[in-house]
Amino acid sequence: MEKPIHQVLEELTLWLKFQKDSGVDLIHPEVAQSLERLDMAVKRRKNAGQRTVSADLSMVNSLSSLQAIVEQCRACGLSATRNKVVFGEGNTNPVLMIIGEAPGREEDRTGRPFVGKSGELLTKMLRAINIDRQEVFITSVVKCRPPSNRTPHKDEIEACLPYLQRQISLLDPKLILCLGGVAGQAVLGVNSSLSDLRGKFHQLHERKVAVTYHPAYLLRFGGNKQQHLKRKAWHDLQMLQKEYDKSRQKRPG
Repeated sequence: MEKPIHQVLEELTLWLKFQKDSGVDLIHPEVAQSLERLDMAVKRRKNAGQRTVSADLSMVNSLSSLQAIVEQCRACGLSATRNKVVFGEGNTNPVLMIIGEAPGREEDRTGRPFVGKSGELLTKMLRAINIDRQEVFITSVVKCRPPSNRTPHKDEIEACLPYLQRQISLLDPKLILCLGGVAGQAVLGVNSSLSDLRGKFHQLHERKVAVTYHPAYLLRFGGNKQQHLKRKAWHDLQMLQKEYDKSRQKRPG
């Protein structure tokens, strides 16, 4: 698959910087400067395009219309390698919205969020606090699978963020649960670590946001390490449950 030009330029610029920092002078300074200027121009054009996307999305008034737009998206390089866009699914009038990082292999194959082992664990985590999966809406920050399930790049998150923000606006949840540090940082617009984000509520306009471990991260470990992490996650879930029960009682319809 061919890489988009902005990604090629970004990688080339980083390589040149690495060579320069290492004391290696392999390219004429004027050529290097030209590449840097071209890289900046591409980024400015991409950012201008992203602002246009954000403005256009403010006119989208239904989830189905938004999904149709997302499924045609070519705003970043992930569109070239995806099988299916994973828009999200669930209750369209939710008290709680759950946001993960990005689709994995099974999600990319099926077009559905949180399937496979991580999805099974998420379902169990919700059941443990008396929430049925059908009650919530589940999605992710990035709607296309990054190759080899790597962490999404900054430009990929920025390209998808307007879609997520419009989803939040249309769904109007009272509570948001972010699974993993990447999701928490993107939703809240911060650079804080997961350990700093979890264990408390954050405010996103009129909504409360909790952050906890991603199910895939919990599954990565075994033995005492996993049990230790699960205890921390359980604390986050109990905190969420109390707020969920209060918000559900107040929710009309």
